[in-house]
Amino acid sequence: MATPFLSAGTTTGDSGGELSSGDDSGDMESPQTPETEASRSLAEQFEKAAAHVQGLIQVASREQLLYLYARYKQVKVGNCNIPKPNFFDFEGKQKWEAWKALGDSSPSQAMQEYIAAVKKLDPGWNPQ
Repeated sequence: MATPFLSAGTTTGDSGGELSSGDDSGDMESPQTPETEASRSLAEQFEKAAAHVQGLIQVASREQLLYLYARYKQVKVGNCNIPKPNFFDFEGKQKWEAWKALGDSSPSQAMQEYIAAVKKLDPGWNPQ
């Protein structure tokens, strides 16, 4: 499964069997663009926020936790790709509905919303 954090020009490292000409300048990673740097920074902040949420579970409401859950799944998995849980699986159904409601939301949008929600839960938290 491809990761949403790879830039459009990223390769898997397969050189196609070509021999090197001795000039290694083309083998180096491409310079970081502001876009890839911002994406990496956003991903790092998201991971810090996800770790910080573990300490906030007791203070967050059920609705806030569902909001965070849906955005976390959108970032980690993508669009909701599982069948709706059984009617009697109340919790599973709520989670599914929260995630499904995001539709085609982008991972970066979901990360931004997740980070903002964590900051709202704990205004003193700083992901930097």
